[in-house]
Amino acid sequence: MTPLLLAALSLGQPDAAFARGVQTQDDAKAARPHFIEAAKGYDAEWQAGNRSPALATNRSRAHALAGDLPGAILAARDGLRETPTDVELTRQLEALRDAVPYPANTRPARASGLHTRVSGWDLFAVAAVGLLLALVGLVRRFTTRDGWAIPVAAAGVLVLLLAGAAGWQVYRDQAAEPPVLVLVRPTTLRRGNGDTYPLRLESELPRGAEVSVRLRRGGWVQVELPDGEIGWLPEANTRAE
Repeated sequence: MTPLLLAALSLGQPDAAFARGVQTQDDAKAARPHFIEAAKGYDAEWQAGNRSPALATNRSRAHALAGDLPGAILAARDGLRETPTDVELTRQLEALRDAVPYPANTRPARASGLHTRVSGWDLFAVAAVGLLLALVGLVRRFTTRDGWAIPVAAAGVLVLLLAGAAGWQVYRDQAAEPPVLVLVRPTTLRRGNGDTYPLRLESELPRGAEVSVRLRRGGWVQVELPDGEIGWLPEANTRAE
C-alpha cells in the first residue's frame, strides 16, 4: 500500500476518495469515479455548513477532475461568495474560466470591488482598534485629563466611521451582484423566449459559460453577458448557484 493511500485512511470520506483519484490519475477512466465520489462528499459537507475556503477549493477541484466543469465553476463561486478575498479560490475560478472557449468579449472579468480586497475580519479588527482608541481617550479625558486624550478619542471615532463606511460599501458590492447561471451544455442565445426567435449571437455560448440572470419566463431565462449583450436561453440548459 502506497504512502498516499495509507494517509487517505486517516482522512474523511471525500478526502480519501480524492486521494484515490490522485493515485490513479494516470488512468483517467479509473480515476474519474473517485473524483465524482469526492465531489459528492464535498457537496454534502458544504450543504451541511462546513464552508471554509479550503473545502471550497477542494470541492471545485474535485468537480473539475470529475469532468464537471460547470459544477467546478459554481463551487469556486460558492466559496468566493463566502470568502471574497481568498486568493486561492480566485486563482481557481480564473483557471476554470480559461478552460471555457468563450466567444469574443463574453468572458467574465475578474471580480472587483472593495469586498474582494477587504474581509469581514479586516473590518472587525479595524473597528476594534477604533473602539479601543475612543474608549481610552474618553476614559483618560474624564479621569486624568491628559492633553492627548481628546485627539486619541477623535482618532478612534474617525477609525470607527471609516470601518463603518467600508462595511457599508462591502455590503453594497455584494448586494449588487446579480444571480448567476452556468451553462451545462452549449446553448444558443436568442432574442426572445422561444426557439423561433432569431439568434442574438452567431456563436453558441459554451458549456461552463457564466451568465447573469435578468428575468424568467416560460422555462426560459433572460440573461446578460459581460459585454452587456442581452438574450434568452432555456433554463434547462443551466445550473444555478
